[in-house]
Amino acid sequence: MTLPRPGRPEHSADDVRAVAALMRTGLRSGAVRRMTVPLRLTVEDGRGARFLAMPAVSADFGLYVSKTATITDGPGPTVTAVVPVFSTTGELLAVLDGAAVTDLKCAAVTALVTDRCAAPGSSELGIVGSGVQAWQQYLGVSAVREITRVRVHSRTAAGAEALCARINALGRARAVPCSSAEEATAGADVVSTATTSVLPLPIATDLPEHVHINCMGAHTTESREVSHALLAAVTVVVEDIGIAVAEAGAIHRTALDLEALESGGHTGLDARPTVFSSTGHASLDLITCAHLVGRTHR
Repeated sequence: MTLPRPGRPEHSADDVRAVAALMRTGLRSGAVRRMTVPLRLTVEDGRGARFLAMPAVSADFGLYVSKTATITDGPGPTVTAVVPVFSTTGELLAVLDGAAVTDLKCAAVTALVTDRCAAPGSSELGIVGSGVQAWQQYLGVSAVREITRVRVHSRTAAGAEALCARINALGRARAVPCSSAEEATAGADVVSTATTSVLPLPIATDLPEHVHINCMGAHTTESREVSHALLAAVTVVVEDIGIAVAEAGAIHRTALDLEALESGGHTGLDARPTVFSSTGHASLDLITCAHLVGRTHR
């Protein structure tokens, strides 16, 4: 059997919208709830390297996937990942590049949540970060809102300038680099954070009601990109409450999960700003893989 070669292709806005729509269908139909998704398994070697496995199986999609990743500080790629995709009858359908799956998943779930939480007329986006995930944030937000202006801050001026140039090349929005996170986020309708910061970024807690934040960087129970004070002042959205509490802290116990967000099983989003505090969830990797291998919800 010849398997598709792993690779990191550039996905399109149509791919982002299609995967977001497939996620919405899975959430509304209960297919996501019916998936078996254990907590991710992490093994450490005692020298700083981590080895992760994120399995999920779905009878509705007829798929079993397990994203397997290595995270190291040594030479070469910091993160390497693959996703074998099996049918639930045992057939190996594909081996996909984990980074490509993650990129598309992150852009799609950002589009899904932003479409529900951001004000309809949102046109200004503030981004903190300039790496691969910052680019996915632009793609996800701009897939569902008419973004005309983007402000970007990064640890390096060169990083911010490079991301702005990439956005400007599309010709849909004007992107400008900023010298601080405060400058990039103040007055924005939508804010996206995509950093490795272990300390809260300087984002104001007294945000206007219409502001939505996509918080996509690394979170643990001890560190996060946004402060506890900010999380306490907003409506928090997570992929899954149990996993968010286990991996990012008890402050997420009162959050809305994606199913509640999509089903309307909540009291509304108009009274306070919103923050999508993402920790990742293998159900969304499975849905992304379903799109990539041509498996729709059964």
